[in-house]
Amino acid sequence: MKLLHRYVLSKWLKSFVCTYFIVTSLLLLEDVYKNFYSFIKAKVGFIELVGYYFFLGISFVSFVIPLAIFISVLFTLGQLHGKNEIIGVRCAGMSILAISKTIIIGGIILALANLLFESFIIPSAIDSITTFRLRTDLRRGRETTTSCAGFYNNINNRIWFFKSLNKLSYVAKGVTINCYNDDNVEESRIFASTARFSKDKKYWTCKNCSVIAFDPSTGLPTSVKIFAEKDFEMFTETPKVMIASLKKVKYLSFPEVLDIIKYCHSESMGNAFLVKFHQMFANVADCIIILFLAIPFAVMGVRVNPFVNIARASGFLLIFFFLGIIFATFGNNGMLWPAFSVWITNVLILLPIIKLLRRSM
Repeated sequence: MKLLHRYVLSKWLKSFVCTYFIVTSLLLLEDVYKNFYSFIKAKVGFIELVGYYFFLGISFVSFVIPLAIFISVLFTLGQLHGKNEIIGVRCAGMSILAISKTIIIGGIILALANLLFESFIIPSAIDSITTFRLRTDLRRGRETTTSCAGFYNNINNRIWFFKSLNKLSYVAKGVTINCYNDDNVEESRIFASTARFSKDKKYWTCKNCSVIAFDPSTGLPTSVKIFAEKDFEMFTETPKVMIASLKKVKYLSFPEVLDIIKYCHSESMGNAFLVKFHQMFANVADCIIILFLAIPFAVMGVRVNPFVNIARASGFLLIFFFLGIIFATFGNNGMLWPAFSVWITNVLILLPIIKLLRRSM
C-alpha cells in the first residue's frame, strides 16, 4: 500500500470511528432519557442494564454505518481538500477516485459487514432487547400479552385466533384453530381454553379443548371430541412468528421476514414484507451509493465554503431517502413490483452521482 493510501485510510478510519461512536452515543442517550427512570423503578440490576444498552448499541449498527460513512468521507476528504493536499496529489496525475481508493474499499467492506450484522447479529440483539423490556414490564405489573391476535399459516392451511398470547411464556388463551384441506374446505375446528407452545418439543399442547370434525362435501359436523389435555404435534407454528406478524414491518428482522414470507401467501399479506426483504439487500448498495455521493461534494470548488458542499451533499441524501420512502410506499400498496420499488431509487440516484464524479475528476 502506498504511503498516500495509508495516510488517507488512517485519517478516514479515525473520522469514521469517532462519528460512529458519537451518533451511537446520541441514540443511546435518547433511550436513557425515555426509559432509564422506568428501569430504575423496576429495580433492574446493573449487569442487566449494561447488557441491555450493549445490545441496543448493536441494534443501531445498520442505521449508523451509512450515516457514519457519509459524514466521515465528507470530513476527511474535505479536510484534505481544504489544506490543498488533494490538489497537490492531483497535480501529480492521480484522480480523485485513485486518491480515495482505500476509502472506497473500506466502504464496500463496511457495506457487506452491515448486511452480515442485519441478517444474523442484529436479530439476536433485538430478541435480547425485547425479552429485557418484557421482563421489565412484568416487574412493573404491566401487560405482557398480545390481545385478539390472529395468524394464517398458508403452508398447512390453518387459521389461528387468540384472545390473548403471552410473549414471554408462550401461553395463549381463548384459542380457535380452523384447519382446511387443499381445496380450502374446512376439515376440523379446535376450541381450547388455553394452549402452550413447548420450546423443547416444538409443538402446541391444548387444555380443555374440543375438536370438531366436518364433512368436506356437506360442511356439516360429523363428530365432536373433548379432551382435558391434548398434544398437537402437527402444529409447529412458533409464537415468535405469530408475534412478528403483528409487528410493524419496519421493526422486523431478516429472519422474521423470511419466516413470515414462508408461512403467509403474498396476496393475503400484501407486498410490505417482500419490500422489506429486498430492502435488506438494498442497504448494501445504499452504503456504497452514499460513499460515492460524499466523495465529489467533499472536493468540489476551491473557493467554496466547505459547509456549502456539506449542505448540498445533505440535500442529495435527503432526496435519496425521500424517493426511497415514496417508491417503497408504492410497493407496499401493490402499485409497483416490490423488487422494482426498492431498487429503482438506487438506479435513479446513480445518474447524478456519475455526473458529479466526472466533474470532480
